[in-house]
Amino acid sequence: MTDLRVALVTGGTKGIGRAIVERLLTDGWSVLTTYLNDEANAQQFAEGRDRLCVLRAEVSSTADCERAVAAAIDRFGQLDHLVNAAGITINVPLRELTDEDWEAVLATNLSGPFRMCRAAADAINASPRGRIVTVSSVAAEMGNVNQGAYAASKAGLVGFTRTLAREVARTGTTVNLVVPGPTADTGMTLGTEPEFIAAISRKIPMQRLGQPAETAHAVRYLLDDLAAYNTGSIVVVDGGLSM
Repeated sequence: MTDLRVALVTGGTKGIGRAIVERLLTDGWSVLTTYLNDEANAQQFAEGRDRLCVLRAEVSSTADCERAVAAAIDRFGQLDHLVNAAGITINVPLRELTDEDWEAVLATNLSGPFRMCRAAADAINASPRGRIVTVSSVAAEMGNVNQGAYAASKAGLVGFTRTLAREVARTGTTVNLVVPGPTADTGMTLGTEPEFIAAISRKIPMQRLGQPAETAHAVRYLLDDLAAYNTGSIVVVDGGLSM
């Protein structure tokens, strides 16, 4: 079995996705990651890294998902792992949530992983180390005020992950879910008032936000050879918030 490992990580130029990419690169893997906005940041992230390729792609687009998979295989010769880390939220009360808002959040957070998994399935199932990991949220189980679309999209990933895990288990491919709680230095928390962060932290048994690297570590475990018997699993990284 070759030592070359190739991963496709969506939304990997910022926040948790970026921490995942950094971890995989540190371990010597090759990574193609997608981004949607802030091209300058994405190109700067990839500068000088031969084993990292960045690609602008919209995960709600079937064509873009297929293009990302093809680009990873073209650049690195194979695809072993898919990590669905791209996500968005629109925080408004239900009565103010428009059809367009609802559909935009589900298109990225739920339909995006579906489209990426479908596009990557043949390549990953052909790999002796096939792994799919998707990043969800504690909001999937707990809900969260003003995050109806976000919570629904993340909850949908539970059923999708477990169904796909059953479908591909005989190929040796594993499909798992990582569920972070409130996490520092992400789009959910950057620019947030310190008083609000402190209030969130008080609700968490460990009295602090998570770090992106802590979620990345959970993802990295599920991609490892030693995680070959973990499938349909939900790994929670939330400091005890959802206990």
